[in-house]
Amino acid sequence: MLKKISIILLVLGVSSIYAKNSIMSGLTNIVDKAEATKAEDKKVLNYAFKQRMRTQWIARDAILISIGFNQNFYQQEILKIANDFNENFNKLLASKKDIDKAIKEDKNFAKKIEDVKSTWIKFYDSVKKLSKNPKDRDSLEFISKNNIKLLDDIAYIFTHFIKSYQSSDKLEASMAHIKTMLYTQVGKPRMYINKIVKDRLLIRENINKKDAQKDLDKSIKTMDKLMKALKDGDKDLELNGTEDRDILEKLSISQKIWDRVKSLVLKKKLTDKELNSMIKDNEEFIKVQGEVVKLTQASNDN
Repeated sequence: MLKKISIILLVLGVSSIYAKNSIMSGLTNIVDKAEATKAEDKKVLNYAFKQRMRTQWIARDAILISIGFNQNFYQQEILKIANDFNENFNKLLASKKDIDKAIKEDKNFAKKIEDVKSTWIKFYDSVKKLSKNPKDRDSLEFISKNNIKLLDDIAYIFTHFIKSYQSSDKLEASMAHIKTMLYTQVGKPRMYINKIVKDRLLIRENINKKDAQKDLDKSIKTMDKLMKALKDGDKDLELNGTEDRDILEKLSISQKIWDRVKSLVLKKKLTDKELNSMIKDNEEFIKVQGEVVKLTQASNDN
């Protein structure tokens, strides 16, 4: 009898060990899956940040090239940025599994991908031509007229990519949405600073002046609201603000740079010296705000 009890206890003990191992294995799989999803979301978001910014960066550089502003430098830079965009976009197109997943969530997704491909082929070709011939007005005109369409279409694609990765669990989906909104908003100022400077250059050169002025006025208001919201929070933008000292320090620096850019952008006429200052501050803002993005991601990914 004692022997039988010992055997039963031994079996139960082994079963308990197997059960614990099974539970631990299951938990590990859940954690691994969550981490993999988080990593994928972060990768998609990083692509989105950079691609949006690049559309406006290219458009800004195109105008600088056409007016002869540090021409050789910007002819090289515009090609590098376009090459980076192209490489990133091709990586996206190669993610057939991800595209299929997004198509299931949105029937218009496949058409939107084709629209972007069509626009980008012509856009990229125009960049290449302008990088060789700064007097190519047709290429400048195409870039000036189509950069916002490219920006909007890229934003649409990445928004729906992110949605396709959302968890079916309501709590997880809600938490992921909060983080996605934060990362999306904190990445936007870099795009807006390029867009604002680009529109000011269009006005200066009398290119699509009426539309550029309208876009400029709207973008300045959005930028002001966004910069304040990153620090203090904003219900409409779904931002809670931050108390992180490192982030606040960098935001303070980027705010001062934005204030300088804004004061120049609002001037009716810009001297060559002021134009130089505006471009220099534009590029300095991108660097500082890039650090804000990294700090924000590091703070919220822990």
